[in-house]
Amino acid sequence: MPQNRVFIPQEALDVWLSEERVTIEHDLLTLQPEGQQFRLQTAVRFLSEVAGGGDAHSLIGKVKDLGQITALGGDYSSGSVVLDPDAYEVLEGFVGEPLHDTATVISGDSLAGATRAAMGEPPTGEIDLLARFFLQSQ
Repeated sequence: MPQNRVFIPQEALDVWLSEERVTIEHDLLTLQPEGQQFRLQTAVRFLSEVAGGGDAHSLIGKVKDLGQITALGGDYSSGSVVLDPDAYEVLEGFVGEPLHDTATVISGDSLAGATRAAMGEPPTGEIDLLARFFLQSQ
């Protein structure tokens, strides 16, 4: 099951960057000072259908990344998406998928196992090994 994602409008991101509330490196957004990170993809939020076609695809109010728009057969251009028979006004931005830092997760089958995990020591018990496996496969 996919993780929850968040839509970040371009305007909000511009403000956050100017206020140094976030940093961006490649496709990774980091909240300051918390350090929570999000993997970004270019996306749009569908605001309205403007060609009078209705909303045959039921997209108004939804968020789609560019790959999803292409998969639907849509064409994206600044501020709009055309998907026959509809044309949509869209809000540009990004979808952020939260990343979890497994180094900060404490696990183990006992207090000693949790302490070892918190200190970065290798797991020793089967529960420790299984927990480490699941955490690293996220």
